[in-house]
Amino acid sequence: MNPHSVIVSVLALACSLNLPSGVCGVQDNDAASAGSLSVPAIKKTIKQLAPLHHELGEPTEGQWLAHHQEPGQTFAQYLRIRPNVLTRQRYKLYVQPIGTFSKKQEELIKLSAEFLSIYYNCPVKTLEAKDESEIPDSAQRNHPTWGDHQLLTSYILEQVLAPDLPADAFATIAFTSSDLWPGEGWNFVFGYASFRDRVGVWSLSRFGDPEGGVDAFRQCLLRTIKVATHETGHMFSIQHCTKYECNMQGSNSLPESDRQPLHLCPECHAKVIHATGANPLNRYDQLIQFCQQHELLTELKFLQQARLTLER
Repeated sequence: MNPHSVIVSVLALACSLNLPSGVCGVQDNDAASAGSLSVPAIKKTIKQLAPLHHELGEPTEGQWLAHHQEPGQTFAQYLRIRPNVLTRQRYKLYVQPIGTFSKKQEELIKLSAEFLSIYYNCPVKTLEAKDESEIPDSAQRNHPTWGDHQLLTSYILEQVLAPDLPADAFATIAFTSSDLWPGEGWNFVFGYASFRDRVGVWSLSRFGDPEGGVDAFRQCLLRTIKVATHETGHMFSIQHCTKYECNMQGSNSLPESDRQPLHLCPECHAKVIHATGANPLNRYDQLIQFCQQHELLTELKFLQQARLTLER
């Protein structure tokens, strides 16, 4: 795998449609079809939404941008790279669990699949879990300092996910309860994705204890769907955001990730609308319903403001 094609992130609605078991959402149009917003209409949403968003200040020591020089990516720049978008042939996301999970972790995976379907306007199918025993010892380790069991991300992407990518898959992304590390020189990553190969993986291990009560589960859910949507955003050729507080910011730590929002900045929101063919108002309606249902109140307030702004 070409390392330059890899982006690293150190960082529901009940389906009433007649879809196969395990599938949520629907996408019946190419992102570039007549059903999508035109580029001028999408650019208008950037101007409408911009006043709701906070631009980033100078990074402080320890933050992602203090250690990674990234140029950022405007919507105009995104269009010029001919980004990955949903098509009639590749329109579905697959979620691949790896390892064993508690009941609450299984619930997190289920809700994340539902949220991904809303966030990216496409069907999401959760596959049968693979056993960790299928991963060789050479692709596993215990961290030399703190001893956590870790899986090698490149093996999961190249040997587990990429060879079995379904024909109708826009991408396949794995969930694991084990910690992840991308190789020599790294301690861990929350998630790792290759937009060239349309595969990615993220871990639940650092998101807290979902068994610890309602508030603890809600915190785990928010952290999980943040990373899930962030990593999937890389599949759509979206680079790290360097201008606004945004779900597509890079993150060096869990506290930094916790400070970042679940929603997208106006530029990254425009990229998702272009790539998925989503109707912005319908998308906001579904995101609002999910956040109401799961009491994600900070995100709910922003989404309601954004929806009202676009409706004016």
